[in-house]
Amino acid sequence: MELRQTDRVHFIGVGGVSMSALAHALADRGYAVSGSDRGDSARLDELRKAGLTIWVGHAAEHVEGADVVIYNTAIRVDNPERAAAVAAGKPLYHRSEMLAWMLQGKIGLAVTGTHGKTTTSAMLAHILEQAGLDPTAFIGGDVNNWGSNYRLGKGEHIVFEACESDGSFVAYRGCNEIISSIEQDHLDQHNSIEQLEAAFARFLILADPNGFVVWGANCPRLTRMIGASPARTISFGVGVPADYAAGELRLNGATASFEVLRKGEPAGSVSLSVPGRHNVLNALAALAAAEAVGVAAEVCREALGTFRGTGRRFELLGQCDGIAVYDDYAHHPTEIRATLAAARTFEPKRVIAIFQPHLYSRTRDLEEEFARAFGDADLVIINDIYAAREDPMPGVTAERLAQKVREQVGDTPVWYIACQDEIVERVKALAQAGDLILTIGAGDIRQAGETLARRICG
Repeated sequence: MELRQTDRVHFIGVGGVSMSALAHALADRGYAVSGSDRGDSARLDELRKAGLTIWVGHAAEHVEGADVVIYNTAIRVDNPERAAAVAAGKPLYHRSEMLAWMLQGKIGLAVTGTHGKTTTSAMLAHILEQAGLDPTAFIGGDVNNWGSNYRLGKGEHIVFEACESDGSFVAYRGCNEIISSIEQDHLDQHNSIEQLEAAFARFLILADPNGFVVWGANCPRLTRMIGASPARTISFGVGVPADYAAGELRLNGATASFEVLRKGEPAGSVSLSVPGRHNVLNALAALAAAEAVGVAAEVCREALGTFRGTGRRFELLGQCDGIAVYDDYAHHPTEIRATLAAARTFEPKRVIAIFQPHLYSRTRDLEEEFARAFGDADLVIINDIYAAREDPMPGVTAERLAQKVREQVGDTPVWYIACQDEIVERVKALAQAGDLILTIGAGDIRQAGETLARRICG
């Protein structure tokens, strides 16, 4: 990819969390940037305030005058702007190619894996910031410490999420890598778990041979393939042998604490202001990577103690009269189990889980695993499937998933409710002191959580 300072760059789907960060960073570097998205949003407002030219809706004329056009995997080939760019012979690049261009001359820290990318990358960037390294960071959610999903630093490090969903992470060559886990997901893009593993194997081989790969030792697939890395390998895990492990683990509602064990030796304690065992794993990964780039252990531990989480990751939306409403981005069965297990550490009277499946293909491929993921809930509500980039698939429905969950959870009530307004009314009517209410999913189910929080807490 080539880009001149005089080029105008247009982003199709600029409201997406990763696209908006790239567009904002490019504008901050002095480029003329425009973008469009199918609907308006607060993120588009942020881009307007930053001086970008923004359109709501897609139209061929939006790419007129653009020198370079950027798209992501969600943008179909028949999108009018993408089609117009092709017809006009304009340079058209995937968002991963744009990010790879930004990595030139920098020390890349690529965070990938089925789970934990956003929190791990945010933790790592926060540590480097606190250490005075002034990193640039592209995060898949708003970092509460910054109030943004990206920061433009003057230092030599770039922390970013390397998305495995479409295999585009192989665009990032010569980086240090942090890989959390490999589980069955995104088979709409990879077709089989074997092809997904092969994509991770290609990514692993692309690591900087003079750098490092931090990897999750709790993942059997990673354990099998890590020997292929040309870089130094550093493992992290909980309850398994690892270079960085957690001892004296204490999970207590919104907080977690543990003793860092580096190669089995105590290396100081960490107190987190984010809940759950899964965030302990994220913290270990971030700490291992930060120490590998030269940050002092004490600085890492102190920075983790001041990390305030990211948006849509067990985010408190409202609390009053003994009722708490949270929202979480979990959209894979393993993530749902982790989120509900974290909810249990708050010791609520009841956990009410409101889940919106994301993608027909994921719902189809992981139906049995989803059905077994709600054991820690006292009431389960299944909303309609959020289609995102997909068309409906025959026989794949939220109602069918609700029945599958019902078969697994015994006496626990499981309701299928298609309308989010009805979900809000039902839950508001039954909510009582001691309830922890969770909206769960990668679609728009958060809107129901926000409405619930307003209706319950005024």
